[in-house]
Amino acid sequence: MSEKERSYMLAIPVNPEEMGSGALHVSRLAAAKEFQIGKPEEADGGLELTVSYGGEDYRLRLQPMEFEVPELYRIQHFFPDVDIEAIQKARAGLGVVMEFGDDALTSYHLQLKIIHAIFPQKLAVFDDSSEKILSGKWVELAAESSVAPAPRYLYTVQAVSGENGEVWLHSHGLNRCGLPELEILGSDQEYYQSHYSILETMANRMMELSEPLAEGEPLYLARLSQDVHLVTTYVDWKRAMGLFDADILGGEGDRGEGHREHTAVLFAYPTQEDFENGKLTSVRIYDELLKENPIYLLTTSETLRMKALAIERLDYMKRAAENPENHILIKLGLEMDASYGAADHEQEHIWFELMQVLPEQGENGEAFLAKLTQEPYYISGLHAGDMGEYRWDQITDWLIYTPQRRLTPDDVYLLELE
Repeated sequence: MSEKERSYMLAIPVNPEEMGSGALHVSRLAAAKEFQIGKPEEADGGLELTVSYGGEDYRLRLQPMEFEVPELYRIQHFFPDVDIEAIQKARAGLGVVMEFGDDALTSYHLQLKIIHAIFPQKLAVFDDSSEKILSGKWVELAAESSVAPAPRYLYTVQAVSGENGEVWLHSHGLNRCGLPELEILGSDQEYYQSHYSILETMANRMMELSEPLAEGEPLYLARLSQDVHLVTTYVDWKRAMGLFDADILGGEGDRGEGHREHTAVLFAYPTQEDFENGKLTSVRIYDELLKENPIYLLTTSETLRMKALAIERLDYMKRAAENPENHILIKLGLEMDASYGAADHEQEHIWFELMQVLPEQGENGEAFLAKLTQEPYYISGLHAGDMGEYRWDQITDWLIYTPQRRLTPDDVYLLELE
């Protein structure tokens, strides 16, 4: 387990006059129904207090501060031009600093809820820990949801390019989760998106483990083909340096004061023997197979989270379906053939095209007509192009393609901006 850093966010209110009142901030927090606060204490120009949520206590610091929009931060969401102009004019925000508890995703969700309680109307939130800029509208939607945001929001993966197409991938934000930041060295312009998927899946899986993954311990991530599986691990970057050329991008000379503490490099174990002997191999050994649409493992908890969010925001998708210009895909969890099913993994999740919304036929009746877009792996009686009637409660995810953009349950707030 890596040393845990505090989570830093900066909230920018729509109304700048709300910035100057600590009493207002505390009163709004005290009025919140989802958490309780302790007595605030003044310290170094800010306020410190305890927030109780879900049976756990969190230490919180509120600190007004001046800021400039960081140039290198990733803009995570769409912003209308009027909001961009207002953000550029803003000069002050409220720092909301919190140490995460036992569950990083729950802690992150709470931090958004705290910000939303203090500033019901906000232009943006700068997540300094992950170097992201979040839409105020998205934060509102996420904070009011009973379902936590996707794990990928807790961190950012940056791709640094060098000469000859070389790419160094590294994360920001995992230290606040008690994890090392993760890296992939020796990537390139052709394969870095595939390597990004490996790093993202590794980060998400590590956050969900009941016990911390030890350095060198294997973790199953994906099925790359019928017979090849991706098993990865991590080692401290200083140890990893001995396995690469000294002048590799991301080497000792490229780190300056950053990326030197609590950061680790990903490797693969192609065989059981490699793991037993501690033999580390670059993930690049699988580059050609990574082109073939590998199946990355989603844990049961993440599948349930995605399903809960898709169901919670189903009305957005139904309204979008009323517009003939929109194209909608729906992922359904369908029962596997008995020869494949297992107690902990009895459904295959596959994509369909929504063809027609049908009249409701009771709580569990068929509700829509859909066409299968892909060939299933584990359901022999179903094939690409097959049409069928399905229930809303079978949905585990959905996508809306409008003439302007692609929307997921995560970012449906954009429908209200069109």
